[in-house]
Amino acid sequence: EILGDSINLARTYSQTPPNILTPDYFAQQIEQHFNGSKVEVTIKDEQAIREEGIGLLDAVGKGSINPPRLVTLTYKGSNDNPLALVGKGVTYDSGGYQIKSKTGMPTMKYDMSGASNVVAMVNAIAELQLPIHVVAVLPLAENMISHNAMKPDDVFTALSGETVEITNTDAEGRLVLGDAVTYVKQFKPELIMNFATLTGAVVAALGLGKTGIFSSDADRYIEDVKKAAKYSNEVSFELPITDEEKNDIQSSEVADLTNCILHKHGKALFAAAFVTHFSGDIPHLHFDIAGSSETEKASYLGPKGATGAMIPTVLHFLKNK
Repeated sequence: EILGDSINLARTYSQTPPNILTPDYFAQQIEQHFNGSKVEVTIKDEQAIREEGIGLLDAVGKGSINPPRLVTLTYKGSNDNPLALVGKGVTYDSGGYQIKSKTGMPTMKYDMSGASNVVAMVNAIAELQLPIHVVAVLPLAENMISHNAMKPDDVFTALSGETVEITNTDAEGRLVLGDAVTYVKQFKPELIMNFATLTGAVVAALGLGKTGIFSSDADRYIEDVKKAAKYSNEVSFELPITDEEKNDIQSSEVADLTNCILHKHGKALFAAAFVTHFSGDIPHLHFDIAGSSETEKASYLGPKGATGAMIPTVLHFLKNK
């Protein structure tokens, strides 16, 4: 029942129209939901984001009239080093100046499903009173077009101190995740797991209804996660991050990193390499849920729309850890 309620919580957030679910509204809803619970909520507004050098999240969100937020959830059911959960929270993705097509833009309200699913995971963990320590970080932003929006050829400084050249304004998810991963490192997590509707390429590779899992220094966790996915009937496949992608993200001629190579295949692998770059030596599992975060038809698992992808898998993994 707790798992089902948590999945429905994630669905409710993901189904909310984007003119209502702005970054600030989403942050406030999360804060209200956990009020009085064992989950501590902190919210950074756009001024704090800018002042603290969270430059990639600021870059993605500054083109919108609805400014970005950074939400941190803390549940301390033990004194162990925490498990870190990070969820992409792009509340609407127009693509920015490299704007999406008229067929590609509808359903982009679901681009915050990683964040909504992480909120649901934390909700279930707290309701089940699991004896674990969890810190979740949710970078929330709208990727819009304005006189102030990021544009191709811009260079921004990440929270890590590295500079990033923007070659694709529609590759914004990896930017907000990069800063969120850097931010969560201060809590010295045992493992980072991030969830994101990140690439169309993972859908091209695996098809709809399937999740791509990428491991960076997390070999001792990946098999248990795959077993949990199989137990939970969530179809997932492990995909690689190779040295080629690790080199490609550093191929900019004007910055430390580039957020995209436009005319090269393997974009899901490149995105995974970019996001996991910011975790350094900390074990990191990256879940690309672009193909599994929503469904076009109802089934015994639930209605048409948002699915709450990987919530059952992660809960089973954490319960049996």
